Amino acid sequence: MPENIKQRINELLMQYLDKRISEADFKELFEYLDNAEYKPIFDDFMKKSEKETLPDVTANHVDWDHMYQQIVENEQKKSKFGLIINFGKKLTIAASLVMMVYLGYRRYHKSDVVHNVINVQKKDLAPGKNKAILKLADGSEIILDDRHNGILTTQGAVEISKSDQGTLAYMAEQNSASEKIYINTLSTPRGGHFKLMLPDKTMVWLNAESSITFPSTFNGNERKVKVTGETYFEVSKNEHKPFIVESGAAQVEVLGTHFNVNVYPNEENSAVTLLEGSVKLSRQRHSKILLPGQQAVFNPKNEQIRVKYVDVDNVVDWKNGLFIFEDASIPEVMRQIERWYDVDVKYIGKIPGIKFNGALSRNNKVSKLLKLLQAAGNIEFNIHNKTIEVKQSKTP
Repeated sequence: MPENIKQRINELLMQYLDKRISEADFKELFEYLDNAEYKPIFDDFMKKSEKETLPDVTANHVDWDHMYQQIVENEQKKSKFGLIINFGKKLTIAASLVMMVYLGYRRYHKSDVVHNVINVQKKDLAPGKNKAILKLADGSEIILDDRHNGILTTQGAVEISKSDQGTLAYMAEQNSASEKIYINTLSTPRGGHFKLMLPDKTMVWLNAESSITFPSTFNGNERKVKVTGETYFEVSKNEHKPFIVESGAAQVEVLGTHFNVNVYPNEENSAVTLLEGSVKLSRQRHSKILLPGQQAVFNPKNEQIRVKYVDVDNVVDWKNGLFIFEDASIPEVMRQIERWYDVDVKYIGKIPGIKFNGALSRNNKVSKLLKLLQAAGNIEFNIHNKTIEVKQSKTP
């Protein structure tokens, strides 16, 4: 094997670990990784690194932190692995990443590891898509994914329409403040998401299995909506009319800002994350003012509110087509898969305590997503109709 190739691969690996690798060099590194001839070089690098000061890489902590760049014309470029890394401000690769990339890669290509998901291809499940149900004040419903674009109906002086981009929009005529108020609910099922423009031009993104209840016009001194599941807001500024979001366990008050609300009932904790502006989160006798970059985490069963700084891009990347996992357990990962692919999950036997970190495309079919998860952890998946069985892998 040419010595210059070995030197080049080691140089690329060190650049990778030092977080100074360019996009072109990163692609070159994976081209070497894809060639079986060069696997001994990666083996040697891994063995050497284990004896030095690089962070531990264990089977119980799979670190995929923004792993592979999608190679297409847009800013996020896709690899055959379907794993994501964003160059620039998101170049935050953990030092143990290269080793986990290689371990995951080797396991991905071993037939004895992935044989249980090969049969999935015949009964594959597509990812979620733009679909929702609009329940009007009179109780009638409009299935939005099947409806043509244009005006759907009217409520007094308010036109309800669906744009060419699939956004539901409420457009009120000027000076319609005296109009009767109609209360509507937009809800997404499992396997669905949708975008809404409220009468005040506030934009709302709904994740799968979520809902928002809102009036046809915002009269009075406030703009109030109720939500379930996960929603992202870009609130139109109005200093004289605070915008209030109510969930079952908390209330968020803002004037104009960008924030995310996650209140799924089957999650242990709920969270409100602020991207821009400021919000006030209230829970019974307790309240917190959030600053940009902060997340308030709370358990609906008690009044405590815990505030921390987070990577806000990771929190809202669901609306940009990504699953983001941060120290996520298998059940936490599978709950997201349940909602997005409209499936049920069944656990068989003891489930390993693997933690996943990183990003995966929400546009993958479920078989590809399961292969990626299975390749990186001691776990197996089988699909039977619309149920995914999860169990510990027999292959170490």
